Amino acid sequence: MEFIKLVEQTSISVIAKRIASTYVADYRRLSLEEIKSFLVKTAQQYTSAENIADRLNEINLDSNQSVRIIAPILIRDYLLNQDDFISTCKDTDAAILSYEKEIIDESNNFNIDKISKEFALFKHMLDTAWSHNNDISVDEKNMLEELRKYLVITVREQHMLEAKSGRFPQVENTLHSLDDIDLARKTLQTKGLLMSLKNSDGEMCDVIPDDIAIGIRKYYNIEIRNYGYEKLVDYVIKKTKKQYLVDLVTKASQNLDKANIEISNNPTISELKDVVIKSILPSNLLGGFSPRDGLDVSMLSAWCNDLGLIMSGNKNVLIDRILTYYDQIRKIEIKTEDGREGLLAFYDKLASRDLKYLRANNIIEKDLQCEHLFEQATDYIFEKMLLNKPLTLTGTEHPDGKLSFKDKYIMWDNKSKESAVNLKDHIQQFDRYINTSDKDVTVFMVIGPDFTPQSVQQCVDYSLNNDTQILLITAKELIEVAELWLKKHSGDIFNLGYFKQNGRFDIKLLNL
Repeated sequence: MEFIKLVEQTSISVIAKRIASTYVADYRRLSLEEIKSFLVKTAQQYTSAENIADRLNEINLDSNQSVRIIAPILIRDYLLNQDDFISTCKDTDAAILSYEKEIIDESNNFNIDKISKEFALFKHMLDTAWSHNNDISVDEKNMLEELRKYLVITVREQHMLEAKSGRFPQVENTLHSLDDIDLARKTLQTKGLLMSLKNSDGEMCDVIPDDIAIGIRKYYNIEIRNYGYEKLVDYVIKKTKKQYLVDLVTKASQNLDKANIEISNNPTISELKDVVIKSILPSNLLGGFSPRDGLDVSMLSAWCNDLGLIMSGNKNVLIDRILTYYDQIRKIEIKTEDGREGLLAFYDKLASRDLKYLRANNIIEKDLQCEHLFEQATDYIFEKMLLNKPLTLTGTEHPDGKLSFKDKYIMWDNKSKESAVNLKDHIQQFDRYINTSDKDVTVFMVIGPDFTPQSVQQCVDYSLNNDTQILLITAKELIEVAELWLKKHSGDIFNLGYFKQNGRFDIKLLNL
């Protein structure tokens, strides 16, 4: 929906005044209807590509570091990829926190020893800039931005490298708060880049007007939505030979004013797809970098025919037509059943190794499956119910699970036993996991059917000589926490800090 039509639907005075503050004089004295009238009259100023670029530059230089980080994530990485550029504020908040959490997880899964020379250089410059007062100045930010573009490093990859050093989203990898996100939202509104209105269900929504989205896309050099681009690349892969993409990537590194875009000697289709989406614009994918490059007119025309589009026109016209089509593809999510979900009804039985019951209910065929299914169900609880995705585990000597917690880890181990777990029998094993970790472990959770009384004292003894707390939590308690969280806070990320307890778990401390 365009700016003027959204203005006409605006019903909240304080938001209208915030938007009007950009170009409407004396807006504080005006009524809602007067503000809306002036917003309509000044619409061209809001939709001007030059003005939009100026406002985005102001966001980049905002004195509040949280605004500088969150605002681009909100509009560039999230809203511009939503159908009609609209999302409920609640979903926007969740998406930003999820993005930040994913970046931290990526950084923890990232092998710094295999870093490329471009990444190594950029990380060195990042760490150098951050080393002064634990902040990045405006001049440093501008320099880093130019270097990032030259080295063909994405913003997401920059965030991942900062997270690797414990500086994203904030120092010590602390997630932003909802208040931080709301401040960024209000700042975008005062720049005239974001509007808010209620949907038919009465929920407040973030929305970028279509004619403002054009200017924002131009600023960030975005041609189509991410989902549409993935589908576009899939079609090119289907209709061309692998060598077409290899040649395209080679020409990209030669024609673009960037450092070399590297691929392996015999790249897979998946690797080529990732490189293309990361480094090459959709128009270059179809049209190449010179009149002789890219797909020929006959193929583009046939493609238009497959899509039910007009087949006539020169190469550029056909490319624009195809890009417009793929940009308008809506993402329809089909929810498939997660096989792990069915294990939750038997979670306590898996913990207590009630093998007879599990066999009778066709949950297991072999005894060894009990431990494996107990681990799978635990993964599901953290990933799907508490919205904290477990990290990838490598090697053979590791706990059953690991989670990002700020700039540290939380680890857990499942103990499926017919009797109560005695921590003393396992503490040396857990100590090895903790001491060989590449990051500090703030809490090590032991999940079992029950625990011996002596185990609590073992937790105390361990914490006296170590910085890691040992939490003993039963399967019943963990599933209860997850179910209560889903009931009261569905869609929100569970704060793992609730598990910073030593000894036996106390659900009353969670205040759910």
